[in-house]
Amino acid sequence: MPLGDSLGHLRKLIGTARPDSLAVLSDHWTQVIGARLAAHCDLHSLQHGTLVVATSDGAVAEQLRWMERDLVQAANSVLGSAEIEAVEVRTDSR
Repeated sequence: MPLGDSLGHLRKLIGTARPDSLAVLSDHWTQVIGARLAAHCDLHSLQHGTLVVATSDGAVAEQLRWMERDLVQAANSVLGSAEIEAVEVRTDSR
């Protein structure tokens, strides 16, 4: 089995995304979520198909939860593959 295929299989087994997925999303975050919301939240992680987003604003967190399906579609469009299945929103105290 070629090394690239082996690494892809290993990534799926341990639940991690492509090494560059979070960086690609970070580079296009404003495009994915819009400038107003992007100013109030940050990407946290991407594991097991779940994109974790952090915000300190409860209203923004609630809006992101309502937008989950649109966020999944927009993020997967930027990535060019269906890596993201869900969005988890965490409220932190920045």
